[in-house]
Amino acid sequence: LKHGGGGGGGRPRADSSGLPPQTPEQQKRQMLQCLLLEAGILFHSVFIGMALSVATGPAFVVFLIAISFHQSFEGLALGSRIAAIQFPRASPRPWLMVLAYGVTTPFGQAIGLFMHRIYDPASMAGLITVGVMNAISAGLLLYSGLVQLLAEDFLSEKSFKILKGRKRLHAYLCVVAGATLMAAVGAFA
Repeated sequence: LKHGGGGGGGRPRADSSGLPPQTPEQQKRQMLQCLLLEAGILFHSVFIGMALSVATGPAFVVFLIAISFHQSFEGLALGSRIAAIQFPRASPRPWLMVLAYGVTTPFGQAIGLFMHRIYDPASMAGLITVGVMNAISAGLLLYSGLVQLLAEDFLSEKSFKILKGRKRLHAYLCVVAGATLMAAVGAFA
């Protein structure tokens, strides 16, 4: 992707797809979609870190392996969305977005270690807190994934120009494979 140099003055820039350059409105929409996705992932990652830091025994090893794969897949998905945005050349935004993703799980682990003595995950308050936070995370992630990302990737005018025939089928199969891998990882977490 061309990340455009300075002096663009808000003009649309071409990307490597060969399609017409994006308008400022399209760029803004793409940025907002990515920010909403990242917000859901960051919120979710804090609680993953907390859960990881209070896990003990043999379940910890299985949980750690599952979380490692889960976070890797999430990082790839988020990174591809961040890379698709046409940031100004010297913009710190993509770096800050990547940094935010990288520190949230360890931040959650720090919170979990701090609260380890006072937090009982099996208590009524603990179960309600985790349930509410997981519901909020799930809502943000489902909305971002289904309404914004998949709809745009498969139902937009741009997608019908790019994804034709076998290429579209391959894209669908990749989505199914990704969902299957994440479900398999979730089965062990």
